[in-house]
Amino acid sequence: MYLTYRQLEVLRAAARNGTVTAAADALNVSQPAVSMMLRECQAAAGFPLFARRRGRLHPTAELVVILAEMDRVFEGLARIDRLIEGIREGNVGSVVAAATPALADHLLPRAIAAFRRSRPGIHVALQTMDNLGVIDAVVRERVELGFVLTPSVVPDLQLVTLDETELVCAVMASHPLAERDSVTVHDLPAWPLIGVPRGLPLGDLVDAAFAAEGLRLRIAVEVTQTSVALSLVRAGAGIAIVDPYGAMSGLPADLRLLPLRPRLTVGAAAVIQRGRAVSRAARLLMATARRIAKAPVDA
Repeated sequence: MYLTYRQLEVLRAAARNGTVTAAADALNVSQPAVSMMLRECQAAAGFPLFARRRGRLHPTAELVVILAEMDRVFEGLARIDRLIEGIREGNVGSVVAAATPALADHLLPRAIAAFRRSRPGIHVALQTMDNLGVIDAVVRERVELGFVLTPSVVPDLQLVTLDETELVCAVMASHPLAERDSVTVHDLPAWPLIGVPRGLPLGDLVDAAFAAEGLRLRIAVEVTQTSVALSLVRAGAGIAIVDPYGAMSGLPADLRLLPLRPRLTVGAAAVIQRGRAVSRAARLLMATARRIAKAPVDA
């Protein structure tokens, strides 16, 4: 016969309080109920648990040994209760995420900072890799959560849109195109073009836009990071087609971002395993990233 959790509580209360009456008051139960459970505990143990001296209950040497283990058990249960409460309130846990550099450099720092301010007990680990690498890391369950630029092919994964915007053309403020309200793909072949190569989602998007206008996409300098593309523009290597997330942290005064026509929609999205239980911490981080993506930069 095993002792139940309630019987262990009664033993502990009786040992701490010294009388059946005080133990009953501490547990908010009747005296007869405590007396009955103490008899049941004694029968289950098969040896004396208490000695009565001057009307008080004194634990036997055997019960003293058991009480030391019981204290560790109850302390462990209290820690579990605190852990459950912390997880429920979003103050305990961890998130391992991967992100494409365009989002890791600009959107996610603001999102993670806001997330950590409200939930400082949650540990965040962020890995940076290209779009395809992020998707692969989520598929292989190396990370719980991914952040990518769309459009992206995400087989067997769930894509949660955080924000949508449009690709832009980055030029120096002194460039002949800089004074225009927008530029078309027909304006671009005259200048060395910096962009994402074919085979990556954004590269294929731009290639399709050129092909739809009867133009062949010729990239002078291939890059995979928006920050690198903007640095190349500033260095005089050409003009660039980029996502606008690189400007979330501010744009140098000598650069201009011009709307591109036809419009090429690009977005930020979270990627998770379809059908996999996602931690509360990861869901909270996704919600924060969505809020930050839609907020003004100075919010």
